Amino acid sequence: MPEEAQRTKRRDAARNRERLLTAARKAFAEHGPDVAFEEIARAAGVSRTTIYRNFATREELAETAYEDNVTRIEQHAAGLGERPDAVVRLLDFVLDLQCDNRSLAHVLSGADVTWLTNLSARTVAAFEPHLERGREAGLVHRDVGVQDLMLAFPMAAGAMADNDVVHREQLHDRVRAMLHRALFTDRGQLAARD
Repeated sequence: MPEEAQRTKRRDAARNRERLLTAARKAFAEHGPDVAFEEIARAAGVSRTTIYRNFATREELAETAYEDNVTRIEQHAAGLGERPDAVVRLLDFVLDLQCDNRSLAHVLSGADVTWLTNLSARTVAAFEPHLERGREAGLVHRDVGVQDLMLAFPMAAGAMADNDVVHREQLHDRVRAMLHRALFTDRGQLAARD
């Protein structure tokens, strides 16, 4: 196969894989963890063969989407630089990501513990420098540690798990406000509104 044709084939494969990940996130959020694998392929605009060529199971697809989300968190954290309010912005980014990826965690209930622990450690590492700067700037309550931030995410996910689309946005805003009050000082809460 000529080199240009191989490059085109690789680009098409990468594009299909990204479309599948995007469709999976949306399908899990809208239809729950039991959405049909074929429904995800249909939403991505690819054949059943294409989805099975990329992902053997719904769980493998969910794992890939979840790991991609952690990479997005790391990239977002790096892009925030040394802003004093970066911890607030990063927390909000992850809360939004969770809302958009609702039910993904349910699909991962049988995932490898070591793999999940590694992803959790990567998320912690993304937050730690921002948390320290936020605390030094007086935006974070002094007694808040990185594990408090990590605990906020399953709490938020649990609150959002069984709510319909109509009430989800309102609940998401309430959960965010409660977490802001628990984790951030008045200055930190103000920074979130800027």
